[in-house]
Formats: sequence, structure tokens, C-alpha cells
Amino acid sequence: DAGTARLVAASAAGAVARLKFFRAALGPAGSDQPAAAVQDLAVAYLRAAEAAGSGRLALRWSCGRSRLDGDIARLVLNLILVARDCLPRGGEITVDIAASAPAHAAGLVVGFDGDGARLGEELALALMAGAAPSGPRGAQAWFTRRLAEKFGGPPGFDARSDGGRITA
Repeated sequence: DAGTARLVAASAAGAVARLKFFRAALGPAGSDQPAAAVQDLAVAYLRAAEAAGSGRLALRWSCGRSRLDGDIARLVLNLILVARDCLPRGGEITVDIAASAPAHAAGLVVGFDGDGARLGEELALALMAGAAPSGPRGAQAWFTRRLAEKFGGPPGFDARSDGGRITA
């Protein structure tokens, strides 16, 4: 029936959005990309995660660059994955990309805010301390740390009530 067809189509579209996002975030670094294309990947991924029951997810995007090189784009997408893992009941992810990167950093700030939002212990150990991961979320955070180190150092973290900010 038509309802079933719509459900299957929506599920397939969500799977395609997640696949494109993960391919860009975890695959080999590509060439420069328009910042708008990276933003579109993030929006599509968050919509798919929301449709899969992750609670309402919003993205606020501020980018001072028209293009992002492959490593910066991958780092942004991986920081979005970490932020998403910090939002157990949904919330808002903010991405701020400076017009130019300062020395020894990528010029990125990714924040997350929501009810019960926090950087869990497994993520904190892998992302901030570089500890060997104990599960898939930790592995992804550890990989994100390695990407950030390409720009001069590990990411920074500022905890806030119901959220936090990760800088790279």
C-alpha cells in the first residue's frame, strides 16, 4: 500500500544519507569541498538520525570559509558524530568554522546542547586523553582525536550544563 511504500522510501533515503555522511567522515581525505556541501551532508545525516529515533536534532552552522580542504571537512564531520553521541535525547549541534585557521589548530568549534547532554567517560578518555578505545563510540572519538592532531594538537573541551564545546 502507499503508506508502506512511503515508509520504505523514507528508510532508504535515511540509509543513503547516513552512508554518504560516513563515507565522507571516515573515508580517505578528498580534495577541497564547498563548505555548503559539507553542511548539507551534516543536515541530511542529522535528519536521518532524528527519523531513526534519536530525538529532535538541530544544526546551527557558521562558516567563514567558502571551501574546506579534505582533512578539515573530515574533522568537522567527525566532531559532529562525537557531538551527536553526546545528545541522548536530541538537542542542538553548533558548528563554528573560523575564516582562517590559527597556528596549531584547525579553527573549529563544535558544540552540543540538550537535555542530559554530556561527553561520556568512554568518549572523553578516547577524545581528550587519547586512551585506547573500548567500544565503537570510543574508536570514533579516538579517530577524531587523530584527525585533530594533524592540525597541531588534541582537541580541547569545555563542559557546560547540558552540553559542551569541542575545539580543534
